[in-house]
Amino acid sequence: MFELVFPLVLIVFLIIIIISGLFSRKKFQKERQDIMSLDDFIKDWLKDHGQAHKLEEQFSQMKKDPAGVLYMPITYKGAKIFIRLGLTPNKVSLINLILSFFIFWGIIMASQGHTLAIFTQQPLYGSWFFLLAFLILFTGIIDGIDGGIARILNIKSKKGAWFDNVIDRISDILMLVGFIPTQLLYLSDYNLDFTWIVWTNIFIIFIYEYMRARHEGLGLHELKPYVGERITRILIPFSFFIAYGSSSFAVLITNLISPGAASSIWSFTHPGVIKWSMIIFQFSLLAIMIISSSQLAHYSYKNLKKMDNKN
Repeated sequence: MFELVFPLVLIVFLIIIIISGLFSRKKFQKERQDIMSLDDFIKDWLKDHGQAHKLEEQFSQMKKDPAGVLYMPITYKGAKIFIRLGLTPNKVSLINLILSFFIFWGIIMASQGHTLAIFTQQPLYGSWFFLLAFLILFTGIIDGIDGGIARILNIKSKKGAWFDNVIDRISDILMLVGFIPTQLLYLSDYNLDFTWIVWTNIFIIFIYEYMRARHEGLGLHELKPYVGERITRILIPFSFFIAYGSSSFAVLITNLISPGAASSIWSFTHPGVIKWSMIIFQFSLLAIMIISSSQLAHYSYKNLKKMDNKN
């Protein structure tokens, strides 16, 4: 049932959301999407993230950063495409949630080949991680598109921001918890099980996001981004899924062309990739989140203390 019914249900929900958008798209064909330029879009984003007091300085810096050169233009153009499809910010958030469930399902399904014959059966399953990597990247992109739609159409709301944040936290869980029922984090040679690190990463991510939300609630509205932001939490699994998937796909193709050559060509690299890549992924994420959480805690405590002294 999980293998067939679960993805079919997700596809049905996805189709319903897209069709509902197409029927209501005329409602969102507003002139504002042609009025707001990319520069205005970025400045509005900076204001929402507590940078209004030094807007021009932060704007000049962002125009040079990868976020301003790549992410913001993609978000801006993507938002305009989704507007033409009639999709509201909440509908885009729901699409993101459905795709996150697909990633959860895909990790479990693809991992079924992890313990199978390493040069014949495993590559067929492992290759799917390559596709999952790009699905993760796509969810990271549309994660900013829902807010982009609200920004361009000037329909930003507190309930929309709340809904988007809830979806993000669910997505954070789904992207990691799919590892729990698998053997991807188990080293049979050493009888070591690293699935505990998944729960640790989920815990630290929630602590990080809670600290950020709480210090905003206490009046510290200026945000300071750290390396553990959600874009990093997208790029890390993307990178390791690419490594696992591309190695499996290379073995799959080699085995189809010349079965005898697969084991001799990939006998050293491929076993190492599939044995260690997902474990290194989890430890890398853990290290980044510990560092970022410590930095955020220091920043919040220091500045909240200053606010107390002023009062």
